[in-house]
Amino acid sequence: MRWLVVLPFARPGLMGMDFADELRGLGHEVQTFEYRKDNPLYKNRATKAAYQVLISRNLERVCLAWRPSLVLVIKGGPITAGLIARLKRKLDALFLNFFPDNPLWMLPFEAIEAYDVFFTKERYAMKSLQQVGIRNLAYLPMYCVPSAHHPVTPTPDEASQYGAPVAFVANRYPYRERFVKALRDYPLRLWGSGWAASGDPVVRAIAGPPVLGREKLLVYAASTLSLNHHHPMNDIVGVNTRTFELAAAGACQIVDLKEDLRDLFKPGEEVVGYHDLGELRRQLDLHLAHPDEARAIGENARRRALAEHTLRHRIEEMLATVNDRFGGFARTAGAEAPRRQT
Repeated sequence: MRWLVVLPFARPGLMGMDFADELRGLGHEVQTFEYRKDNPLYKNRATKAAYQVLISRNLERVCLAWRPSLVLVIKGGPITAGLIARLKRKLDALFLNFFPDNPLWMLPFEAIEAYDVFFTKERYAMKSLQQVGIRNLAYLPMYCVPSAHHPVTPTPDEASQYGAPVAFVANRYPYRERFVKALRDYPLRLWGSGWAASGDPVVRAIAGPPVLGREKLLVYAASTLSLNHHHPMNDIVGVNTRTFELAAAGACQIVDLKEDLRDLFKPGEEVVGYHDLGELRRQLDLHLAHPDEARAIGENARRRALAEHTLRHRIEEMLATVNDRFGGFARTAGAEAPRRQT
């Protein structure tokens, strides 16, 4: 099967590139199209409209040259409904979107409806969109990538450098900073962009730089507990990528109990959940006092993540949805393009 993966950045380790790698591993032909790049024209108000026209023209040219069976768009803010409609008239291809954020405040309705299937990790968004008549929706949670998310064994020096009783890997913004300040009496270490620029000297004192790749895994491995507090606008009832990364790395995560979480991991056995700040503090006290139990929870989470929540599982779910809605869809490389039912 021939895929075109349309993604913001074609850099190893970023979302979209993992789909491309996994699809190739499954025997599919894959090409990528990077729509955002590190280009100042994309974020500049004066030039963004013209740059998006250029993106559309380049994407159309690539589609017509590559002639994919499936076009998978990751997020895809600049990909307009008009462009998709125009390409559908010229190609016998299905257009899919996997949206890793909350689409309710990030995409216009017509852009969502333009896809043959729009996959969202957020059931709240899916139900809200269905209530206004949008029918091309499917629920697909986030995932882990076992080759990138796994336990590591720190050296003594690495354990000292990256370890803490409680770790929080996340970029700074005002809501998260308020959250951190509410926990200032705990042995907490922060990792991510922006924390060192905080106006609060207590926050700056526990701030570390952004961590990626093995460094992030070292933080998870060397810390007793890992916080995962969701974004209040992106994650209404759904769960974020970090939920699955922490689980696959074998970390004991302390996570706010989103509605969808219970279908993915068992609170108390595979994750430690809380509803409010008071419950969070009680859970921190309990599990800091019992690190062996915390370690066992992380091991349980890893088993569940590998059994049910890898990227390969999500691709299989995606293909099953497409096959169900557009019958006769072949799953093997080199198969003919799926035909839309009329």
